[in-house]
Amino acid sequence: MAFDRHWQALMRRATERLDLTELHEALEAWRRVAWVTATHGPDVYRETMASAQARLQTGDRVAGSVPWAQLKAELGLPE
Repeated sequence: MAFDRHWQALMRRATERLDLTELHEALEAWRRVAWVTATHGPDVYRETMASAQARLQTGDRVAGSVPWAQLKAELGLPE
């Protein structure tokens, strides 16, 4: 499992460095993964990750997506 491999590597580094900062940051990131997966299901999480990977590789947005600035404006959020 990805979490287990990641966690083991982090624990080794934390033990060597006597610093838990990286562990805390990783736990927060994995909590977000767990929340999205629990809330929307594993398929939505996988689709989101695949979409992000495609965007990183091609620079193209998925059909129907909008730029962040437009979404913030539509939601009435400050710029």
